[in-house]
Amino acid sequence: MTQVAGRGRAPWGSSWVRWALAGLAAAAAALALPQPAAAEGPEAAGVVIVGIPGLSWADIDEGATPNLWALADEGASAAMSVRTLGSWTCPEAGWVSLGAGERAGGVAARDAQCSAQSALEAPADTGSGWTVEGWDAFIEANSAFNYGARLGSLADALAEAAQAQQEAAAAAAADGEPAPEPNPGSCVAGIGDGAALAAADTEGRIAYWAPGLDALPEAMAACDVVIVDPGVVVGDADDRAPDTTTDYDQLGEDDTEVGTDATSPVEDAGAITPDADPVREAAARAADAAVGQVREALPEDWRLIVAGVADAAAPSSLHPVLYTGPGIAPGELTSSTTGRDGYVQLTDLTATALAVVGADIPAAVAGSPVAVRPDPGHTAAAAVARGVDETAASAANAAVSPNFYWTLSFTGVAVMLAAAYYLTGPDRLRRTVRTLLIAFSTVPVAGLAAGIPPWWRTDHPKLAFWGLIVAGAAILTAAVSLPWTRRGARPVLIVAGACAALIAVDQISGATWPLHTPMGYTAQAGARFTGLGNYAFSVFAAAIILLVCFIPWRGRTRVWGPLAIGACAVVIVGAPMLGRDMGGTLTLVAAGILCCLKLWGRRLSLGSLALAGGLAFTVFAVGGVLDYLRPEEDQTHLGRFVGSVLDGSAQLILIRKARAALGTVDESMAFISFAALVAAVIVWRRRAPIRTTPVAAAVTGLTTVAVIGGLVNDSGMAIPGFTAALAFGLLAVAVGPRRDQPAPAPAPPATRAPAAT
Repeated sequence: MTQVAGRGRAPWGSSWVRWALAGLAAAAAALALPQPAAAEGPEAAGVVIVGIPGLSWADIDEGATPNLWALADEGASAAMSVRTLGSWTCPEAGWVSLGAGERAGGVAARDAQCSAQSALEAPADTGSGWTVEGWDAFIEANSAFNYGARLGSLADALAEAAQAQQEAAAAAAADGEPAPEPNPGSCVAGIGDGAALAAADTEGRIAYWAPGLDALPEAMAACDVVIVDPGVVVGDADDRAPDTTTDYDQLGEDDTEVGTDATSPVEDAGAITPDADPVREAAARAADAAVGQVREALPEDWRLIVAGVADAAAPSSLHPVLYTGPGIAPGELTSSTTGRDGYVQLTDLTATALAVVGADIPAAVAGSPVAVRPDPGHTAAAAVARGVDETAASAANAAVSPNFYWTLSFTGVAVMLAAAYYLTGPDRLRRTVRTLLIAFSTVPVAGLAAGIPPWWRTDHPKLAFWGLIVAGAAILTAAVSLPWTRRGARPVLIVAGACAALIAVDQISGATWPLHTPMGYTAQAGARFTGLGNYAFSVFAAAIILLVCFIPWRGRTRVWGPLAIGACAVVIVGAPMLGRDMGGTLTLVAAGILCCLKLWGRRLSLGSLALAGGLAFTVFAVGGVLDYLRPEEDQTHLGRFVGSVLDGSAQLILIRKARAALGTVDESMAFISFAALVAAVIVWRRRAPIRTTPVAAAVTGLTTVAVIGGLVNDSGMAIPGFTAALAFGLLAVAVGPRRDQPAPAPAPPATRAPAAT
C-alpha cells in the first residue's frame, strides 16, 4: 500500500510550550489591532432623510433627475443593502426597519411585486398628536423573529436625549450653576405615510406628522430629525417587472429561490445600462422633483440623506445613498457594519441620524454611523457608474450562485464515492480517478479566483463566470499533473498552497474577490461585505490543515513551522482589519491545536480536547474583549457580539444562528457533506487503519473544522460541504491507492509415488 511516510514524535516540553504560547499571544494581539477611523465633520443642526423605495443607481441621470445628480456630485455616496427579513424588502418593512435601526418586517403580505406593502395608511390624528394605526400588529409580527427589533428605537433615543437634557438642566439649576438650555427639537418628525412608520416611537406615537412637503419648514422647526416619504415607489411596469407570477406572502420567509432561474429569470442581470421603462422614468422624475423641493427648503446648517430604503419588487438589489450638508466632503461612505468603502446598510441610516444630532445610539440599533472617505476626484458620473457596476455585480453573483452550489454539491457526491473507490478499489481507472479528484478540488479555488476579473460586465455574465471556473480548474489541474509536480503529496501542497495564498493575498489587499463570486456573500444580502465569509473560511481552513500536515518538516521546524502557519492563519481569519470571522477563529484554533498534537505524535485524550477548546475560547475571548474596548464605530461584529453578551441580547443572536444552521440540512451543500461521510465510512471499513502520522493529523484537523465550523457558524452544513470539496479528494491523493495483492502462485502438481514393481 502506497502511503506518505510518517514522522517521529516531536520534542515535548518547555520549548513547545514557549512556541505555542508565543504564537497564540501574537494571534490574539493581532485580532485587536485598531482600524483607522475617519475624522468626524462639524455637527449639523439637524438632518432630513428622504426615503425613495425602489430607487436604483441607474435611475440617477443628469438630464432626467438633475437634483439627484447634483447630490451625487456635491456629496458622499454609497451602495446600500436594504436586506431586512427575507430575500427582498418591501417598503413597509423598509420604513419600519429605519425606525427600529434593526432588521424588521411589516404586517402586510410580502408579495413579489410589493403591492400590499406599498399601500400604506396615514397615521391617525388623536388631537394631541398622531399614532400609527395597528401598531400592536407590527410589534406582534416582529416578536416572532430573532433579530430582537425594538420598533421605534430612533424616536425613543431622541426622547431619552431630551429627557437627559432636562434632567441635566434641573440638576444644574439646583446646584446654582448655569443651566444648559435643553434642545426642544429632540424628536423625529415624519412627512408622508411611510415616514410615519419610521418616526413612530415604541408606542406608535409620532411627535410631528404631515402628509405633504409643504409642511417641511414646520417639521424642521419642530424636530431635529425629519423623515420624508414623497409617496413615490420607483418600480417597473407590471409587464416588465422581474417577477409577476409568484405570490410570496409568507411574512419573514427567506425565499432563497427568488431571483434565481427557477422563479424569476432576469436576462443579462449584469447589464449596466437597462432598457428605458416609461413608468419607472416617470416615478424617478417625481422623486427627483420631491428631492428638489426638500433642497430648496433645507437650511444651510442641516444635512440631507436621500436613500432607496426598500425594493420595489423581488429580487432584492442594492440602492443608492446620497449624503450632503455641512461637514460632508465629496467621496464615498462607509460604516463599521460593512467595513468596506462605498457600502452601507439600511440600519446605518438610523445610527447616522442619531449621531448627527448628538444623541446616544442605543444597543437596540444594530447599525453604525456612516463615515466619509473624501475623494478629491469625486464626480457624479463616477459615483453613478460605480454604483451601477456594484449593483450589477451583486445581481449577477446572486444569479449564478444557486447553480454553482448545486453543481458543486451533486458533482461532489460522485467525487466522494470516487475517492472511496480510489482508496479501496482495484487498479483499473485509478489514473483517471486521481485526475478527477484533483480537478474537483480545484473548483473552489477557481471560484475564489473568478472574482478577480469583472465577469459581470460581459454581455453574458453566466457564461463568462462558468468559463472562468472551467479555465481556472483546468490550469491548476494541469499544473499539478506535470512529471515533477505529480509525485507523492506535491499535488496536495500545490492546490492547498494556491488556495491559502489566494485568500491571504485577498484579505491583505482588501477582501474584494469573494464579494463577486459564490464563494463569498452578495453585497445585497447584507451579511458580509468584507473579511472572510464562511464558505471561503471553510476552504482556507482545509488548505491550512493540509499544508501543516503534508509539508515535509525536518527537525525543529516540525514544532515551530506548524505553529507559525497556524498563527498567521488565525490572524488572517480573525483580525478586525482582515478576516473578522469570530466563528472561524474559534474553529481554526481548536482544529489547529488538535492537528498539531496528532502531527507531533501525541495521543488525543479528553485532556487534549479540553486544551484545544480552552485555548480556542481564550483566543476568541481575548480578541473579542479587545475589539469591544475600541471605539464603537471601529468595532467589528466580534466586539459587538461581546457587547451583546454584556447587555443580554446575545441569546437572540445565538438562536438566530442556530436556526439558520439547522435550515441548511436540506440545502445544496448538505448533499456533499453526507456523501463525504458515507465515503469515509467505506474507507474506514475496507482499509482502516492508515497508520501514518500526517494522514491521521489531517483527518483530525479536517474533521474538527467540519464539525465545530458547522456548529458555530450559521452556514451550517455548508462548512463541512466546502471543507470536503477541497480536502477530501486531495487527502485521498496524498494517501494513495491500495495496491492489489498479487494472485497466489498455483500449487505444483502432486507427484505420484512410483508404482511398486
